[in-house]
Order: sequence, then C-alpha cells, then structure tokens
Amino acid sequence: MPSLRKRVSSYFRQLSFHNEPRDKRHNINENSFVTKYLQGHSTLREGPPIIYGKNPTDLPNYELGEYETGHSSILGCYSGPNGGLTTVRRTEKHLSVPDPDIDFIDTQDENGGEDPSDPSALAPADDSSLPEEWSRKSELVYGVSDSLYDRNQVTDNKNGDPIADCFGVISRQNSAIVAVADGVNWGEKASIAAKSAVHGSLHYLNKTIFNDTRPFDSLTIKGDETSGPSAGFSNRVANTREIFVCLLRAFSCAHDLILENQGMLTTLTVAVVLPLKRRDDAQRYVCCVCNVGDTLAYVYSQRHGLRELTKGSHDINCNRDMRDALGALGPVDGINPELSNLTLSVTTLNKGDIVMVASDGLTDNFDPNVCRFTVNSRLGEAPSRVRRTPSTTEPPVKPPRRSQNKNAPTRGAARAVTVAENKTSSLRKQISSQQKQETSKTANKSDTAQGYKFLRSKTTIEVRAGSGGISRQIARNEDGIPYVTPLQRYELQLLLIEDVLKNGISGRDQPCTTAKKLCENLVSFTFSITSAKRHTLEDQELYFDNRNGVLVEVSQQEKKIRRKRGLEKVQNLPGKLDHVTVVAWNVGNCQ
Repeated sequence: MPSLRKRVSSYFRQLSFHNEPRDKRHNINENSFVTKYLQGHSTLREGPPIIYGKNPTDLPNYELGEYETGHSSILGCYSGPNGGLTTVRRTEKHLSVPDPDIDFIDTQDENGGEDPSDPSALAPADDSSLPEEWSRKSELVYGVSDSLYDRNQVTDNKNGDPIADCFGVISRQNSAIVAVADGVNWGEKASIAAKSAVHGSLHYLNKTIFNDTRPFDSLTIKGDETSGPSAGFSNRVANTREIFVCLLRAFSCAHDLILENQGMLTTLTVAVVLPLKRRDDAQRYVCCVCNVGDTLAYVYSQRHGLRELTKGSHDINCNRDMRDALGALGPVDGINPELSNLTLSVTTLNKGDIVMVASDGLTDNFDPNVCRFTVNSRLGEAPSRVRRTPSTTEPPVKPPRRSQNKNAPTRGAARAVTVAENKTSSLRKQISSQQKQETSKTANKSDTAQGYKFLRSKTTIEVRAGSGGISRQIARNEDGIPYVTPLQRYELQLLLIEDVLKNGISGRDQPCTTAKKLCENLVSFTFSITSAKRHTLEDQELYFDNRNGVLVEVSQQEKKIRRKRGLEKVQNLPGKLDHVTVVAWNVGNCQ
C-alpha cells in the first residue's frame, strides 16, 4: 500500500504539470486537471439558483415548515478552537434600555469589576475541556480549526498563535445554525473579536428562532434587572424574510459584543438552514446566509457538485487582493463596522447536502494561482513569451496525391491540385467566419468526404479531436503555466474543492457523505499544499549555527535577517500560510 507522501505527490502531479521535474517543465500534460478544464472537458454543474442582495426585500420570500425548538431538541452543539466562543462572556442587557441605544463602551463598570476580555477570567483552554453542552460533535456535525504557520524552532510555538478564527454550530433534527469568524491580522484582540462575533450571533439566533438560550446561560453575566429566560416562548418564524431580519440583528449583536469585550476586527459568516413548507412528498430545505468579509459559505451535493452561497459578496470577474478582507465587524473607525460587502443570500437544499462555512485560510489554498497551477492573464503579453498548445481548430492541409498512373495527363493532375487547394481555402474561411447554416451544411458534406468531423456549437465551429472532445488553444507563460481569466480562476477553485471532496487527496477515495469527512479532507489538502513553505521556514539554520557539531542559537537580529531570507525563498512555493477553519452540517440530520 503506497504511503501518504506518495499518494499526495501523485495527486498533485495529476492536478498540474507544474509539479513535474525541472527538465520536463515545458512538457505540457494534456491530462492535467487545469488543462482539461481549459479545453472544455470539465465544467461546473448547475444546481438550484443562489439569489443574493443587500436587503431582505431584495430576495424571494419562502414559507417555512414546522421545525423543532427548545434545548431538548439539540443534537449537536460544538465550538472551537481552544474553547471557541465559550472563552468570552456577555453581559445581559437591562430591560429598560432599548437595544439600538446601548453603548457597551460606557457600560463596562456594570460587570462588577470583572473584565470579560481578561484571558485569565475566561473558560477552557482547549476543546477537551469544553462545557458538556458545547462538546456535542458527531460525523454529521463537525468543525476543524488549526494553524498552517511554521513552528518556531526555539520556543516550539507556532508563529501566528493564538489562532484568530472561531467556529460554532448548533444543530437540530431538521435545522441548524452554522457560523465562522476570522479575526483580522494576528493577536489576542483579533481572536477575541472572532469569538465574540460567533458568540453574539449564535446567542441571538438560537434565542429568537429556536426559543432557546440554555447553552449560553453559564456564559452570561447577569445583573439585578436582566431579562428572564426564554423557555416559555413558543413562537416560530414563518418565512425567510423574518430569518434575514434576525440575521441582520444578530450581526448587530455580534458587533456589540466585540465592543463589550474590547476586541478588534473580524469577518463573520452565518448560515441558517430550516425546512420549507411541504408542497409534495419530498422534503426540501432553505439556506439563508449573511456574511461580512471574505469568510465564505458553500453547499456540496452529490448531484449538483459544489456551489458558493456567498458569491454575491465579491466580484468573481475581478482578481481580488487577498490582503483585503472586503469588510469587517468591530471598531473599524473606532466604533463602527465596515459593511460595504455585507450580503444576504438564499438557496434551496435537498436532504443529504452538506452546508459548510470556511475561513479564507482554507478557501485561498484552493485558488489555482496560490497553488501555482495557473497565473493571471496579462493584457498585451508579448506573443514571443506566450506558449500555446497545439490546436486542432484548423484541419491539416493534405497534399494532393500523386496519380498512380504515370501516363496520366499533366493537365488533369494540375486541375486536381487546384480543386484540393480551393476546397481547403474554402473550408478555412467557413470555420473562421461562421457563415450561415446553408453554407455550414455544404461545408460539413465536403468535410465528411475528406474525413474531417466537426462539432457544432452556439458560438463557434470546433473540430472534434478524436474521442478526447474539443481542444482549445491555451496560452501559457515561459514555464508552461496556463494563463487564466478571473472567472476561470474562480471556477477552477470550485472544481478543485469538489474534486477533493469527491475523490480525496489520493484521487481514489470515496466521495464525502458526512460533515466530518468533508472537514478532514479539506484541511488535509491545505496542510499538504503548504508543507513546502512550512518546512522551509522551520529550517534550523534560520535559528542556529552549527559550531563543531553543537547548535548555538543566533541573536534576535540575526534571526530576523535569516527569516527574511527564508520568506523570500518561499514566495514562489505553493500555498498560503494562515489560520484554517471549516465547519459543516449534514442537511436533514438523521441522528
């Protein structure tokens, strides 16, 4: 049985020719993952439409079916990493103060001298010590968060700690809330912001939609005049418009809790899944998503493949700067958030689909440019620097056969050559100018006589290249890496994620059918694609000198110089070092 390293190496060679040996880097692999897509052999599958907008009134309004509420109906309740949202607390608001007028910066004294942002006063340090109500994960309710950064060889800690991401999920039999926040930049304040955002949004949604606050009771600091428990409530939301109103208010609560806990900036994406009102025998579901920033949500289906639920929050026709989160909660200007890309989206789901939310540390590592499988197309690229694959869009010109009869008249042979040349010239003109149907029919008849078979398309006439389908010209750079447009880059990213979920890293695994397997496959890929960068930066020569067989630690200044050189080395290696987080839930949870 091949080792994991061999399976991973084999998979990357299948994805792109860029991982071929140096002496073969100019050899174009026609069976690579990218080449098949660019030649039209691999495309995205269409599924139920994803509709997005800025306001609830921009979206269609679906009627909801019956769903379970209350604490006893919870099947899964999980958060992370390192305690997740349970490591921050919230202050119960006074009944006499309306929500929009609360300024948490001026009400810190109401906490009775306890600072909820003090790490020493917070709850568990790792997932193993999570409260019982927040450690209910399973194959169908799962989340993973980790760091892709290199490990410091002196302190044995990972650079970039603490992890600035946070996830949370609360699931019931036929409904769920799934959330991920990604703290902007590094540090404790970014981590507190992410945990506060997930805490505040999940608390509000679980209370208003599912009439339950018990998972948060031990995380709430209550005053003398605070609002009572919601156990007696029995109301349910009736349609998706009410869900979106709840989502917008939940984001407001998340921002308020960030200010209360003195956190910095974070992205946030929350997905709410509920059953639709039945109109036939098949039970269908609806997924409502609200997001700010570059944390993205997807739905994976065996039938329809992978679809991005948050694509309305970023322009898929433009190349995005990965250093720009596009939006954030928290005190961007001292008190207010940046909501320029806040987006609401809705789509319908089927039982067995998997909804997932992931931070950019995961999604960016499936970007074909980050993986070094492709490069951005350049307008005005010099033709001499562009390599193109052999094209079969023009049929080869066959020379006229010489007559086997040596006594054949010369005039007849010349006439045969002229006729053949005329046919070939006419054929080229018909292909390039896309003439009308009658002319095309005539061309097809003459082409069949010469042995050429053509495939008709709405936009052009392409040559059928044997059994391999349509072959298109692919522009490449000096190293043979294909150029792609922003839209091609986006679609390749989705196809790559789908391929890992369908075939695993080895390329021979069974398709993912559970949330746990989905999370593990995606995170394993990110660790594999970034391993070269991580190993380069973990080289002991960056931290020590070898003096007569003894490792001697160098000065801090020398470490900075050597690490800077190391960073220059890893710039052209595949992958992106970041915190990686993904949480998923199986639709129609059957536990």
